[in-house]
Amino acid sequence: MKNYIVYDQIGKILRTGTCPDNMILIQVGDGEFVMEGKANDIEDRIVESKVVRKTQVEINTIRKAMEPDLNEMLIQNRMNEIVRRMAIDELKKEGKL
Repeated sequence: MKNYIVYDQIGKILRTGTCPDNMILIQVGDGEFVMEGKANDIEDRIVESKVVRKTQVEINTIRKAMEPDLNEMLIQNRMNEIVRRMAIDELKKEGKL
């Protein structure tokens, strides 16, 4: 088994994983490249076929973008509560609760 890194032409890591030795080359799609190795898709990038750590500013920006929006979470929670109450009311009307 070998560790592999799939990346694009600008060095962005698209995915990583492990596969049998003879299957590394089939891990890529159009416009993608593959190399043997380990990397973290958030903290690393590929430069001249080498794994290079991103700057802390880049890492923080990516992590911030991945955080769920608090307002969106509040809206989703409220929607779930409303739908749950509606379902309970319907089940009571049907005599199932």
